[in-house]
Amino acid sequence: MKNILKRLGKIILYLLGAILVFLLIVLLVIRINSSEEPEPIVDASGNSLPHSIALIKDTIINGALQRLTIRGHDKSNPVLLRVHGGPGKVEPPQAYRFNHTDLEEFFTVCYWDQRGVGPAFDGNIPEDSYTINQIVEDGLVVTEYLRSLLDNRKIYIEGTSTGSVIAPLMVRKKPEYYQVYIGIAQVADGKTNEKLSYDYVLSEANKRGDTLAVNELERIGSPPYETIERGNEAVQVARFYADKYSPKNTPDVSIMDIMKLIFLYDGWTMGYKFHLVSNGMYSPSTPILWPQFAEVNMFNEMIEWPIPVYIMHGEYDHFAEFRLSKIYFDSLKSPDKKFFPFPNTGHSIHYDQPQKYREIYLKEILK
Repeated sequence: MKNILKRLGKIILYLLGAILVFLLIVLLVIRINSSEEPEPIVDASGNSLPHSIALIKDTIINGALQRLTIRGHDKSNPVLLRVHGGPGKVEPPQAYRFNHTDLEEFFTVCYWDQRGVGPAFDGNIPEDSYTINQIVEDGLVVTEYLRSLLDNRKIYIEGTSTGSVIAPLMVRKKPEYYQVYIGIAQVADGKTNEKLSYDYVLSEANKRGDTLAVNELERIGSPPYETIERGNEAVQVARFYADKYSPKNTPDVSIMDIMKLIFLYDGWTMGYKFHLVSNGMYSPSTPILWPQFAEVNMFNEMIEWPIPVYIMHGEYDHFAEFRLSKIYFDSLKSPDKKFFPFPNTGHSIHYDQPQKYREIYLKEILK
C-alpha cells in the first residue's frame, strides 16, 4: 500500500510539474507576443510591403490618452477612420483581420481607441469629460493628424453603432475633412429606439415561452426610466435578450480562436490582455456615456449631409432598430446615398456577413 501511495505521489508531482512547465511556456509565448510593436504588413512570402504603413501611436488628445492603430498595404490608398461604438467598447484591429473585413489592402485604416477605451484607458481621466461633444472634438484632432500624416487627403469615415452618432457630428463640424460617411447599425432616435427594443424583446419572450426573460423584463419595466442607474441596468437586460433572440449566423469562432486573437496580438501589453479577459470589452466610460446616447435624435442633428452617405444595417437589429435607421435614411438629404439591408442579421453585420460587407465597400463605396 505504501509503495502504491508513493508511486501515486510521484505521478501527481510529475503531472503538476508538467502543468507548471506548460503554463510557463504559455506565459512566455504571450510575453513574446506583447511588445506593443505594430505587426508589419507583409506579402505571401513574409516580406514587408514597400509602401505599407503599420503604426501604433499613443497620444494625448484634449487632455486624455488615446490610441491610434494605423495600417495599410499602400499609403497612397484612401484613408478610412473607424469610429467604434459601445459606447466605450474596444474594437480590436485583429478581429477585423480575422474575418477579412480589415480592408487594409484598399485603405489606410485608422482604428481609434477613444478616451478611456481599451489600451487607452487612464484612470485619471475626469469622468465629466466623457461626453459626446468631447469625443467629437477628440475625433476632429484624430482626423487632423491623419490628414497631416497622409498628404492632407479627405477621409472616409465609418461609424458603428453609437459611433454612428459621433462620426456624423464630426462631419457636421468639419465637412471639408471628409469624403464619404459609412454608417454601420445607424443610430436614429435614442428614446424611440429603447422603447421599440424593449417592446420587441418582451413580445419575443412571450412568444417563446421564456418565462425567466418575461419576469426580468417586467421587473425592469418599459422605458423611460426615473434614474440613470435604472436605465443602465435596463439596457443591459434588454440587449442580452435582443442578442439571445437574434439570428445566429455568425461564422463559427471557437474559444481557442478568441484566445489567439487576444493573446497572440503583438499590439497589446501582456497586462492589458489579462485585464481584457477579466474585465470584458467595455470600459468605465460606458455607463457614463450610454444615457447621453439614449437621448440623441439624429433627425434633429444631421439631416442635411454635405457628403455621400452609405448605411449598412441588419434587418434583425434590435440594438439599433432597423426600421428607425431606414426612416432616418429616407429623410436625409445627401449628394449620394444608399441603404444596404442585411437579411437575417442582427447588430454585428461585419461579423455575421463579412463577405457582403467587403463587397459593398469594393463595388459601391470605392467605385
